[in-house]
Amino acid sequence: MKLYNPPEEDHKVDLTPMIDIVFLLIVFFMTVANILTAERIKVEIPVAQRSVIPEDAGNRQLVSVTTDGKVFAGVREVSSNQLTELVRVGNKELKNYRVVIRADRNTPHRFVRDVMNSCARGGCINIIFSTYQSDL
Repeated sequence: MKLYNPPEEDHKVDLTPMIDIVFLLIVFFMTVANILTAERIKVEIPVAQRSVIPEDAGNRQLVSVTTDGKVFAGVREVSSNQLTELVRVGNKELKNYRVVIRADRNTPHRFVRDVMNSCARGGCINIIFSTYQSDL
């Protein structure tokens, strides 16, 4: 009597799909990292001796102020009236809304004061200044 012999199969694992996925993930993370660093306005942040990193990172509007007084909400340049309206809308939509001001270390205070006044007119009661921590 002849017994059934299953055909011999190749039991090797094909790693090609896994390698493709890994390469796609690498490309994705490199692209996202590039976009995140490109979407910031270039300002030299001042160093503070007693700066503190806030624990709660939610509900923040990033406002950058350059040395020539240009104001950016995120990466879009805005006027003081536009900033006021943006803050007003943010206060209505989000609980515990805050504004983070990233002012260049060489920016005259009058430009920062104008941004603070625009935020106050919009109803923001919590403003955070972005600084680097000092090593001292």
